[in-house]
Amino acid sequence: MVELRYPLSALAFDYLRGMVGLGIAVLIIQAVGTDTPVFWVFVGLAVLFLVWLGNTFLRHMSRIRFDQDGLSSTPWPKKTIAWSGLKRMELRYYTTKRKRRKSAERDRDADAAGQPKDQGWMTLTLKSDRQRIDIESTLPHFADIVARAAHAAREAHLQLDQVTIENLSAIGVKGEA
Repeated sequence: MVELRYPLSALAFDYLRGMVGLGIAVLIIQAVGTDTPVFWVFVGLAVLFLVWLGNTFLRHMSRIRFDQDGLSSTPWPKKTIAWSGLKRMELRYYTTKRKRRKSAERDRDADAAGQPKDQGWMTLTLKSDRQRIDIESTLPHFADIVARAAHAAREAHLQLDQVTIENLSAIGVKGEA
């Protein structure tokens, strides 16, 4: 069994973004009166940044355990998916840049050179009858987990969507079910 954690380096920007946003919101809350609509807008933003920081902290504390039997996520909420119980698998790619004509040409050149297109990330979603586990590509050994999940999907004869198949191919994993 392999136990994995999201490294602090992968979460540092999320922590920073949350703290800066919360700090700015709190400063504005302190500067304006409570009887203005601006006060309530920034109270809402402060709550959103607190939720963001809480989610980042949960990812930081989470442990992903993965072996030949399945995948589990702890400490909260504790979730386990057996490979034999896998019902759905999705692999999505999220880019950090908008596609433009020149960037499309750069992407084509990067593909030809075997380089990554941009600084995006992937998210693997695995579902069983009662559980769902989402894993981001910032987790060490992400490609190994994706490969094992793709193998389980093939064994279960799951129908993978075209986007998942293309993303599997992009990281070098055979995805046809």
